[in-house]
Amino acid sequence: MSQKVFISGSISIKNLPAEVCRSMDRIMDQGMRILVGDARGVDSLVQQYCLSRGYFDVTIYTISDPPRNIASERFGVRKIDVPDSLKNRRNRQAFKDRAMTEASDFSLVVWDGKSKGSYANIARALEQGKKVKVYLVPEERFLEPGELTGILDGAKH
Repeated sequence: MSQKVFISGSISIKNLPAEVCRSMDRIMDQGMRILVGDARGVDSLVQQYCLSRGYFDVTIYTISDPPRNIASERFGVRKIDVPDSLKNRRNRQAFKDRAMTEASDFSLVVWDGKSKGSYANIARALEQGKKVKVYLVPEERFLEPGELTGILDGAKH
């Protein structure tokens, strides 16, 4: 069974940084399954990048039928049924993101430093003891492991 990486990020991001593309190239070279959402921003950019590389071991997680954004019919789709009690759109999307974190072995997050959803994805993966790689777009770099601990500490307060 191939390992799975949950790739997520901020909807404000318009281009995948070159370093993130290189990380994705390594993920593809290792034959990992990519789990990604169906939002605009990073989700759509990741889908487009996989399509441009001819990489189809991709599963789009969605709460919509059909998905809001899907770059290729060759990508798998996993519809997450959200409890009716969750009315708020952000809470419904967070429920889907939790399912993606649980299904993955690793997380790669492309973060604008502001998005609460991306922050929650980072904190959730750390809490579950998963390896997380975070690219902080405003600083144009991957965060060091010690900096990730600070994120988790901040989530507990």
